[in-house]
Amino acid sequence: MNGSAKVTIKTIAKKANVSHTTVSRALNDSPLVKEETKKKIRQLAEQMNYSPNLNAKALVEKKSFIIAVYFTDMSDGTSPSFMSAVLHQIREFLPTGYEIAVDSFANLRRSHQNINFRFDGALVLSQAASDDEYIDQLAATGKPLVVLNRQIERTDLYNYYSDDYLGTSTAINYLLRMGHRKIALISGREGFVSTKLRTQAFCDVLKKNHISLPAEWQVAGNYSLSSGYQAMEKILNSGELPTSVFAENDDMAMGAIRACYDYGYDVPNQISFIGFDDNTYSKFYHPRITTIRKPVMEISRNGVLTLKELIDGNTPQTDRVIGSKPSLVVRESVKRNNN
Repeated sequence: MNGSAKVTIKTIAKKANVSHTTVSRALNDSPLVKEETKKKIRQLAEQMNYSPNLNAKALVEKKSFIIAVYFTDMSDGTSPSFMSAVLHQIREFLPTGYEIAVDSFANLRRSHQNINFRFDGALVLSQAASDDEYIDQLAATGKPLVVLNRQIERTDLYNYYSDDYLGTSTAINYLLRMGHRKIALISGREGFVSTKLRTQAFCDVLKKNHISLPAEWQVAGNYSLSSGYQAMEKILNSGELPTSVFAENDDMAMGAIRACYDYGYDVPNQISFIGFDDNTYSKFYHPRITTIRKPVMEISRNGVLTLKELIDGNTPQTDRVIGSKPSLVVRESVKRNNN
């Protein structure tokens, strides 16, 4: 076959010796076609590099075959590693034939743009209560919508998130079990719900254990590598040093560890670190970072599969609101403190 020739459903039908209707049904997973025939047709379609005409399909089915993905802010506060992990998971579980369109509410706000409603469904990776006005706009369209990452007040939408308060409590209690009482904090971006919950849990656990810390040991970052580095510089120059640091995400932990190396401090022998998220790089860093694993894969998978069910007109067989539990991942960046 000429490699430049356009492969169509009729081309596959001729090769498979079936009708073009059968090919169309097989590629759309119709129950009217036997599984054996479906398998044969799919293999032929793959071998022939068949690419469906989504524009034509969209006109027929009155669909855009686009899923909108909205972050709170992609340029400030959302670490590249977190964004990459989420988008990777969304693409992995994306329904066949769909594309994603990525934007942020902050970008819409800065550019004074309105939401583009040309999509079949939307996933919102929410970090702040300021997103609620846009979530309300999306919900008002009646189109399928799933909100991820942050627990929202609305109970009529599907909402999957991670328990940041529990995760932080687990992290600080681990440091306490490892003998640390001088614990510094590098917090995330102001205004983000994750920052509020993680900081609150940090303070609550220390208060419960009758531990008070110098104000100089509580420094704000914005979830970026550079903010972790700069925050750690302030802590190192504050006078007395902590024996350990809780950074509210792994990116800041990595930046802070780099600052320790540059200032001549040994990690973890002089200063231990624990992060949050368990991003892609934390297990390859030196030392490998002890952290709290945020169930990004579970949340993203549930979000996409639920959205697909809603787009198909089905009722998802799942609770509307699910808070997933994060877990402790012990590596090498925390050393027992015997002082």
